[in-house]
Amino acid sequence: MGRRKRTSFGDVATSRAAFERGEARCANCRRPIGPGDQPTFVRGMNGSEPRLATMRCGRCSALLTLHFNEDEPATTA
Repeated sequence: MGRRKRTSFGDVATSRAAFERGEARCANCRRPIGPGDQPTFVRGMNGSEPRLATMRCGRCSALLTLHFNEDEPATTA
């Protein structure tokens, strides 16, 4: 009888731009994740842009929760 792999969980906080570029990483195996990994977006209130998504990592099958932070404006000194 084969051994079953335990499901792991992880939270990823990233900006939407970094996610679109594929710079976000899985919290467990550090594999780059991006829009090609087919995240499921959680609908926001009042039709606003979603700030939360869920997905599975393609390498370690971890259940990931993505939190999209607002992009901080560039500050010049």
